Amino acid sequence: MNDLVINDLEVSYKDNAVLRNFNIKINRNELLVIIGPSGCGKSTLLSSISGLVTPRNGEIIYNNNILYSQRNNINIPVENRNIGFVFQSYALWPHMNVFDNISYPLKVRKIKRNIIKERVYYLLEAVNLKGKERCYPSELSGGEKQRVSIARAIAANPVLLLLDEPLANIDEALKHQLLNLISNLREKLNIPMLYVTHDQREAFEIADRIVIMKDGEIIQDGCPKHIYRHPKDLFVAKFMGCNNVLRSCNIKNKFCNNSLLAIRPEDIIISENGKYKGIIKKIRFKGYSSELYVSFGDSKIIININNDKYNVGDYIKFDIKRVHILDDQDNTYHNV
Repeated sequence: MNDLVINDLEVSYKDNAVLRNFNIKINRNELLVIIGPSGCGKSTLLSSISGLVTPRNGEIIYNNNILYSQRNNINIPVENRNIGFVFQSYALWPHMNVFDNISYPLKVRKIKRNIIKERVYYLLEAVNLKGKERCYPSELSGGEKQRVSIARAIAANPVLLLLDEPLANIDEALKHQLLNLISNLREKLNIPMLYVTHDQREAFEIADRIVIMKDGEIIQDGCPKHIYRHPKDLFVAKFMGCNNVLRSCNIKNKFCNNSLLAIRPEDIIISENGKYKGIIKKIRFKGYSSELYVSFGDSKIIININNDKYNVGDYIKFDIKRVHILDDQDNTYHNV
């Protein structure tokens, strides 16, 4: 089946619980993106799967083989798990050139020299680094270093690939290229991939499925579209880009007065016949679009537009296309 199954995983550092009763299943050929704020347990989860961190309780099973089980006293060493790991910091050996960095996992396994050479040149082609094999890390850009790190992680045909914020140190111009590279590798490798990030844009670009984490637990799990359109609670809505939150009493009493409303900027439509009125207080140009900061009544909202026809001080009318209602009592969303 080649599935990764994690049951009741618990990890603590001294008295600090980092993962709490963590349960998840990742399917073969699935690219799962784990997203959440710093300190929520994302990196600890990957380190536990790889064997770099020993959990306090639970099970980690891949393809029906137990990698870790507290109950059965099983803890397979890191070197025997055959898991590829791409680190945020690249973790390249500075005294080795590109060829030697990529080939190192193969040399450790005592693979024949001619097979190593063939494999490394294949990987150089796959990550667009042909001609760089004799360069040292100090001679490479950040994007090139991360390509070497990815090639090294998959050199020995791992059963899983873990990527821990791999683009955190990459400039925006190169991120899209590397995200495409990772997506293309997923198709070729045909293995589960876990990608950790705190950037929701990266998550939406490559994920088959997204898991939102907070304080060591899964808050929501689903396909990108479902999570975006149906956030479970206020934390998920705001973390995934919903930056308009206001009391329902400001929307002409259409909703019950004890509710909070979460409204995405793109779900507010400017119209001459709009139901609501406001004044533009600030405009933030973002290249591909602009954000209008609008005051109406006792509230302030942000509206996304893709033109530059408005100015600060303009009065506008608008309608709200989609609203997520947050109930203060049960802390869940209902879509309207």
